[in-house]
Amino acid sequence: MKSDGTGTLTATVTGYGADMNDPGKWVPLPATTVTLADLSGVELGASGFTVAPDYLGVSVSVPAGTTGQPAKSDGNKAYWGSFPQSFVDFQQLTGQSSYWFTSGGSRDAAKPTTPLTVGYTTPDATPGPTPSGPGASPTVSAAPTSSPGRPTATAGASSTATAAATCELTDGIKGSSLTWGFKKSFRSYVGAPAANSITAGDGLKILAQDQAVAGKNSTGTYQWPFASSSAYTSPDDFTVRYGGSITFDYPAHYFTIEIAKPRLTVHGKAGTLYADVSLTVSAPGSKPSTNARSDIALASLDLSGSTPVTSSAGITRTMRTAIQDTEAFTFDGNSFYQKGQELDDATVLLSGCTGTAPIAGSDGAAAGSGDSAGGQGTGGAGDDSALVPDLKLRPDEAGQLAGTGVDDRTTGVVALSAVGCVTVGLALVGLTRRRRRSAAAYR
Repeated sequence: MKSDGTGTLTATVTGYGADMNDPGKWVPLPATTVTLADLSGVELGASGFTVAPDYLGVSVSVPAGTTGQPAKSDGNKAYWGSFPQSFVDFQQLTGQSSYWFTSGGSRDAAKPTTPLTVGYTTPDATPGPTPSGPGASPTVSAAPTSSPGRPTATAGASSTATAAATCELTDGIKGSSLTWGFKKSFRSYVGAPAANSITAGDGLKILAQDQAVAGKNSTGTYQWPFASSSAYTSPDDFTVRYGGSITFDYPAHYFTIEIAKPRLTVHGKAGTLYADVSLTVSAPGSKPSTNARSDIALASLDLSGSTPVTSSAGITRTMRTAIQDTEAFTFDGNSFYQKGQELDDATVLLSGCTGTAPIAGSDGAAAGSGDSAGGQGTGGAGDDSALVPDLKLRPDEAGQLAGTGVDDRTTGVVALSAVGCVTVGLALVGLTRRRRRSAAAYR
C-alpha cells in the first residue's frame, strides 16, 4: 500500500491453456506473476480495510481476432470495465479472458469486482476480529462474481496470493447443471402463438439465451436443477439426476406435453437421457386424456467428438442428443419425430461444489415477466452461478456438435395428410381443417 491510498494485489498463477472452440486443447502453463487487483481510495483502519478493487472504467487490450471490449455506452456504463491487464493477458492463455471484462455478453453486469477485505493486527493493538476470525493471521479474500469457478485469493504476511480451485471432483459429484432445451424448433412452434405457453416448474430455469422466438424469454433454453448423483467414476462414466419440469401447452391444437426430472447415464462415448414425460389431449367435446410415464428413455446421448473441459468450476461435457421415445409426440398415430432425429445439444457441468445453480443476473433471467408466451421460472436467493456453463462452452454454430432449429433432413415425419398441410389438431381429432399451418415446418 502507498500513502495515497493506492495498492496492488499480485498473485502467482498457473493452470492449463484451453480453447472454447477446441476442447482437445490442454497445455500446461508456467507459473506467472500477475496483478490480481488494483486498489484505490483505501482508508486504513485499526484492524484492516475493505475496498472494491478497480474495475469500473478500466479499459483493456486484447489480441486481434479475440473477443474484445466494446465501447462504453449509456447501456453498459453502469458496469463497463475490466480486471487488470496482466490478469486478462494470462486468461487469454486459459481461454477464459472474456469472463474478466465487459465483452458484450449477457453476463457483463455480473462481472464487476466485489469488495476485498484485508485484516491485520499491529504490535501496539490488541488483536480483534478479522474476516477469518479472532486472532487469525492476516488474510486477503476476494470473490469476483464473474469468475467461472469463483477463485478465492488468500495472502499471508508476505502478501503472496494463490488461487484455490474448490470445485474439483475429488469426492464425487456434489453439484451440477444441465443446459438442454429439448429442441429449438419445437420451442418456436409452441412459443410463437400468443395463446400458447411454455412454463417452467419445480426449480427449472428458462434462460434468456438461445431464444427460439426473438424477444420471448419463454422460448429460451432450459437449465435443469441438480437433484442427486448416484455414480461417478470419471467424466466418461457417471449418473446424475436433475429436477424441474417444462410444460408445452398448445390449446388450439388440443395438447399439453410435459418433460420432467431428467436423468443422465453416461458410459464411454454414449449414454441415455431418461425423463418423466406426459401427453394430455383435450379435444372439444371429449374428456381430457393423459398418458403419463416415468423415467422413460427419452433421448440418446452421443459424446463422440467431445472431450471433458476442466475448470475451477468442475468438468463440462457437451453431447449430441437424439429422440428415442416418441410416444408423447405422437397423436392419432402420427408423430412429430422419428426415432433417432436430432434434438438440441446438451451441456453438463459436473462439480465438486454443492448447488443447483440458480441463475443470477440477466444471463439467467427466467422468463415470464409479461411474456406473451407465458413462460415462468422460479427464483433463487443464492448465487451458485459458478455451476452455470457459459454459452461459449456449448457447441458452436459451425457444427462441432449438432445444431438446433429446423431439421433440413426431415422426410415427412409429420406426414399427416397427402393433400396439403394440416395441423396437429387434425392429427389429434381429425378436424380443424381450417388451420393450414403445418407442424412439419417446426420439427
